[in-house]
Amino acid sequence: MSLRTILLPLALALVPAGVAAQETSLAVETAKVDDLISIREIKLLQARWGHMAMAGDWGGMAGLATEDAKWRVRRGEVQGRGGIEALLRASQGHGEDGMPAGRMNLRLYISPVITLGKDGQTATGRWHEVAMTAQAGTSAGWQGATHVIDYRKDAAGWRISSIRTYDHFKGSYADGWAHDPSTLERAPYHYTPDEAGELLPGRASASPRSRDVLERQATLLLLQGRAQNLVNAYGYYLDRGMYDDMVDLLADDVVIEIAGQGSWRGTQEARAFLSRFGAPGLDTGELNDRPLLMPMVNIAEDGSTALIRNVEIGMTGHHGDEGYWQAAMQTFLLRRDDDGKWRIAMIHRNPIMRSEYEAGWSDPLPAALPVDSAGQATGQTSLASVDFRTAGYAVPPLEGTLVIPPRSDARALEPIPGALAMAEAFDGAENVSNAYGYYIDQFAWRDTAALFSRDGWKELSYIGTFIGKDRVLGSLIQRYGEGGPNDAFQAIHQKTQPFVTVFDEGQRAFVRTRLFQFNSSADGPGSWISGIYENQVIKEDGIWRIHGMDLDYVWLGDYEGGWTEIDPAASSRFGPSEETIADFGPDAPLRGETFAPYPRIAPMGFHFDNPVTGRKPATRLTWSDGHRD
Repeated sequence: MSLRTILLPLALALVPAGVAAQETSLAVETAKVDDLISIREIKLLQARWGHMAMAGDWGGMAGLATEDAKWRVRRGEVQGRGGIEALLRASQGHGEDGMPAGRMNLRLYISPVITLGKDGQTATGRWHEVAMTAQAGTSAGWQGATHVIDYRKDAAGWRISSIRTYDHFKGSYADGWAHDPSTLERAPYHYTPDEAGELLPGRASASPRSRDVLERQATLLLLQGRAQNLVNAYGYYLDRGMYDDMVDLLADDVVIEIAGQGSWRGTQEARAFLSRFGAPGLDTGELNDRPLLMPMVNIAEDGSTALIRNVEIGMTGHHGDEGYWQAAMQTFLLRRDDDGKWRIAMIHRNPIMRSEYEAGWSDPLPAALPVDSAGQATGQTSLASVDFRTAGYAVPPLEGTLVIPPRSDARALEPIPGALAMAEAFDGAENVSNAYGYYIDQFAWRDTAALFSRDGWKELSYIGTFIGKDRVLGSLIQRYGEGGPNDAFQAIHQKTQPFVTVFDEGQRAFVRTRLFQFNSSADGPGSWISGIYENQVIKEDGIWRIHGMDLDYVWLGDYEGGWTEIDPAASSRFGPSEETIADFGPDAPLRGETFAPYPRIAPMGFHFDNPVTGRKPATRLTWSDGHRD
């Protein structure tokens, strides 16, 4: 036996109990901070992968993988960075590097469920991919898939070590979302309901950091979540034409630029910029859905500024008239002012594509939105056009690190008490909300119900509200049975654009997400559903659980006609009889609209006030136990 073996336990025994407990606490706290940073870095890595695909940077994408990475697709497997680069170039780049004028390759990675390995050095993520591709004047296509991706951390950071791709559908824009049932692959789950909610593996770090350092790092994570909230609120307000609320989010000296068009300065000119999206509010039959997808988020190390880049997919038009597709890359510079609140100091908007719904994006219109004289730019811009008709896409992605140097002289970062628990709630809420979408895709009702807290509640569409985990499970089985999904049809419940409000020092939260649902069919072009989820989540026995689920459908449409040809009575065809509802015996009625109201414009609930001014929404949602008294 060595002298070290003899003396080490003796030395540890001589450490005062209070000091040992503090060191253990710091070791656990350090691991929690590191693991939450890891989850954010993995999300940033995957978004960076998607942004590079838009520019055809196949070598850069392969560089995000480990040297021994593998990618399994239906027709086989490739290995190593060279194999991955070659596969990307062949399958997405037509054998070429870059993205030339006339070609579009939108690769949108959304709805992540991330689980970390017990040592914090490996992870697995489940993602939906939606691809929108085009050769102007020739072809337009869709592709949908679920990717199960393994990640590994090395000295350089997180890298992709394995990709397993399960195709949903692939085909032309004209054919829509169709698939062959004989070759349909449904991705296995890499997580259990508990694992989706545990989030952090509960380990101790071998190299604990000081309390001051940990508090500053946790504060940056919380501020990053709040910055993303602000931008997502901007998108939700734009959907509804809530321009007063949008202007509230802007700094007084905001600068807005549109590539190839010009610039606007200050909040008054910002209103002129907003006029290109239509008049304030929504008229009957008007649709202005603009999901914000695949965000990259960088925050300055002093917490003074943040950069957020996302892809906006516009689905707009008027019922009975023409509908339009749009795509734009947006970059937001946020500044944290003396009151501690984020405000948008700069917006760079890069329109990529615009087309009529009927024609699709193989026959694109000018990418920038048309505007009358009142909305014209008042200043110049140096942003080059990326309209894919005439320009190649070459917008570089943001930095691949969460934390970046400050833009000017660094200022002191005041730690926020309890920041770590509150920051964790952002990712816990997103993880379990997205896990729900993946479970219901495959009619996995027992796993779905296991995501709920003991007294959690759920609205069952068209029926009512069921309170308690057992009641949630019973209602799902009564409604859908346990025979599993029909391979002739696949529903793809994509949940995006989270806005998270944290309560009780990080023990519960509200999370708003957008339902971006595609339904693929074996014998037709498919259909889709748009709506808004407002979920309540709580930490129960150390695991994030869904405590309440409120869903407002906005519109249901067939792919062939899109949103402008929706039959106003179509969604009511799913409505059950009074006898059927009575047979279910719900514990409470539904809140709000029973059927998707579009083209009628119904009130839309928000669980949050304006993040800057506190302006209250017309319909304010509050925490509920599920009863509708």
